[in-house]
Amino acid sequence: MTAAADAPRAPARAPAASLFLVVVVGIVWGCNWPVLKLGVTELAPLTFRGASLGFAGLALLAVARASGDHLRIPRQWLGRTVVLAMFNIAAWNALILFGVQRLPAGRSAILAYTMPLWSVLFARIALDERLSGRKALGLALGMLGMGVLVSEDLRNFARAPTGALLVVGAAMTWSVGTVLLRKWRPPIPQSVLTGWMLIIGWVPIAALALAVDPHAISSIVNASPRGHFAIAYNIFFAGTLAHWAWFRMARTLPVAVSSLSSLPVPVVGVVSGMLFLGERPGTLEFVALALVLASLAAVLLPERRR
Repeated sequence: MTAAADAPRAPARAPAASLFLVVVVGIVWGCNWPVLKLGVTELAPLTFRGASLGFAGLALLAVARASGDHLRIPRQWLGRTVVLAMFNIAAWNALILFGVQRLPAGRSAILAYTMPLWSVLFARIALDERLSGRKALGLALGMLGMGVLVSEDLRNFARAPTGALLVVGAAMTWSVGTVLLRKWRPPIPQSVLTGWMLIIGWVPIAALALAVDPHAISSIVNASPRGHFAIAYNIFFAGTLAHWAWFRMARTLPVAVSSLSSLPVPVVGVVSGMLFLGERPGTLEFVALALVLASLAAVLLPERRR
């Protein structure tokens, strides 16, 4: 019998404390898109990811150890931990990196956040989670907001279907991992589980980086202060803090809520690009922002009881 069978069913709506996790994920991962642009201007994409994921996992394990948690994964959960790492870390990062190479970087980030649609579909099959009218409205508004942002890139989709399919595939693998995490509910402290997932998922990425970039280590050592900042941000903030917050939501909230909680990320990415890279968003970006905020209100605000 798995832990999912013994664990209580997740609440139908998000508690107020979950808003803090939503803010952490939205700001940290949203601001990471311009930081990623800084990093990949100096380092090859796989090299850049290989320089951050493993250390982020070690940082989370250090936090877990300092909190008094045991770092050992129970033997019966080793296989499932590897599966979660392959979907949530290795496959997501690899597909995103190769997809971004074939599509405009900014818009591919937004396309990647179609994950709520896939999460809801997979949860319907694997978890039998039903959507209330409020959550269905939130899903529709959120997807409409991203559709507004992606609408300008329909021609890019037609010209580069491989890149678009890779990015959508990344969204699907992340969604599968989220649903499996909710289904299995491993009885492992959050920092310990996420730390090991990052390290396990980092192994194939690092091996591939060394295979395709023989100068990977020297390029990391000789990177400029801007490149080292991008690596440090992805270790301690995007890699450690945001991953911990995301997987905590994925374990404790319904899939529809935790997935929709990631929708501010592309919006924050647009705003942070404007602030730090001098990009100028247009009317579509602000329309999408309004739709995403409305979707969050529909999902996260308490429903009235009869």
